[in-house]
Amino acid sequence: MVKLKMRNSIFSRLVITFMIIIIPLYSLGIYIYGSSLRTVKSEISKSTVAQASFYLESLEKEIERIKILQYDCLNDEQLNKLAIRWEIMSEYEISQTLLQLKQRLVAIKSSSIYVNDVNVHILPISKTVSSNSGVDDIHINEYNGIYVPAGLKGAQIINYNGQLYLSTFKKYSGATKPLFTINIELNQNALKQALEQFNTYAGSGSILITPTNIIANKSQEDNSQLIQSILLSMKERDRDGTVFTKIGNKQYYVVHSNSSYLNMLLLRYFPQEFILKPLENFKTWAWVFSIAAILIIIIYSFSTYKFMHQPLNELVKSFRKIENGDLKVFISHDSNNEFGYLYKCFNDMVKNLNMLIDQVYNQKILMQKAELKHLQSQINPHFLYNSFFMINTMARIGDENLVPFTKHLGEYFRFVTRNSMDNLSLEEEINHAKVYTEIQLMRFSKRIQIHFGECPNMYKDLKVPRLILQPIIENAFEHGLEKKKNGGLLLVNFEGNERELRIVVEDNGFDITDSELEKLQNSLEDNGLEIETTGTLNIHRRIRLVFGEESGLIISRSVIGGLKAVLKIVLQKE
Repeated sequence: MVKLKMRNSIFSRLVITFMIIIIPLYSLGIYIYGSSLRTVKSEISKSTVAQASFYLESLEKEIERIKILQYDCLNDEQLNKLAIRWEIMSEYEISQTLLQLKQRLVAIKSSSIYVNDVNVHILPISKTVSSNSGVDDIHINEYNGIYVPAGLKGAQIINYNGQLYLSTFKKYSGATKPLFTINIELNQNALKQALEQFNTYAGSGSILITPTNIIANKSQEDNSQLIQSILLSMKERDRDGTVFTKIGNKQYYVVHSNSSYLNMLLLRYFPQEFILKPLENFKTWAWVFSIAAILIIIIYSFSTYKFMHQPLNELVKSFRKIENGDLKVFISHDSNNEFGYLYKCFNDMVKNLNMLIDQVYNQKILMQKAELKHLQSQINPHFLYNSFFMINTMARIGDENLVPFTKHLGEYFRFVTRNSMDNLSLEEEINHAKVYTEIQLMRFSKRIQIHFGECPNMYKDLKVPRLILQPIIENAFEHGLEKKKNGGLLLVNFEGNERELRIVVEDNGFDITDSELEKLQNSLEDNGLEIETTGTLNIHRRIRLVFGEESGLIISRSVIGGLKAVLKIVLQKE
């Protein structure tokens, strides 16, 4: 019985066809969702980067304006008088000039919230004028320590004692040190307050990094791990962009913008859940779309299973019962669709089949049994004639083997004439063949050797037709070994596995011609020829009647010189 596999069923093919249709549509939806998601992410990234870049550009312009005021102060009349003409000036003039200079420094400080203090260190008079503290003795450490390193470009912001300065000086030819320096201290608190404007979400922050300093709206200790992680995740620091980084179990969205003029890097970081909040609707609709697609697939599969697969399966099961010989099958139904019509036709077919079974099937079985008995009966006279001739010969010459010969002959004919059953065990058939070989050994004495193999235990109880092995051995004696004066050899071997058994009979008799071998093979293959059904053809037909068309007798040339006959028995599935 051939079982329908699930992958070959109509139901599975319908579902696969539907999946082939729905999967591209679902993939298109996923692609549209992904494209929209990437677009929104890109717009968010552009917006946040633009904000950071705008802040740095504004800071650049402000620092540049402060530096212009600083450079303009280099040419201040009062400052230059104090540095160059202080020796010819009276104390009063010096005092008034210092006061006027302080007022200008205060004006510079007041011009920008990013200026914390403006001071001028005048070396010739050993005075320092500050916008915050006024006139004081020169702060020699600041005068010597605050200077622009070689190669520093852009705004030239200097870090001194943790503070950021803009510094410039005036130096005359021949002097080893500047006459005076103008230092503007930047207000880091103002920078921090400016960074606060970006902290729109809880857990967010902004960091301004210079080569020598870090300005953040939180303590440096709170940001050290975050800064390190951000800098490691950034591929290109000199370009604006965004990155994602993880600190502990929390994901951060980081915007970075660089200013080559200020030599500063601005970092803005946000918890990822806040920055991706606008994308939640996209995810919600994506889940809705996915669930809807799954529901459609489930509903379609269930409908197909209920309205097509189940009725078809019921019909297939009923056909399988008929295939197994159950002719009492009836499909009860109340449907008026196409399957209802098929069920009605099936029930009518089974009814008609039951009516015809006695006329066709049983008649065929009886004819096969009659033919089988007819084929069996044809074997008995063939050996009987030869036996009588042998007894006559042995009696005439007074052969001492006459008694055991007649005993074996009696056992032989008792077996042949027993008609109580059509089939018997293979072990009994083999024992009968051995009795026949004993009879032939007595006849041919020492001219022939016979080697009988052992039958596999699993096949000893196999039911086979009577007289299928002995005639093959008899054929080997008559046509192959009978004329050999010595050295005759007959081999009977058994080869079996779980599916089939092969009984191999070989002899080293006189060579058979190719034409004779071809004629013998053709007689086995053409069952339609009206020829005498004796010998090998007799056995071939009987085996096929019982074990099917794959079984039978196979004739070929033996490697030991004579004929090789293979009796092939293919086991039928239950």
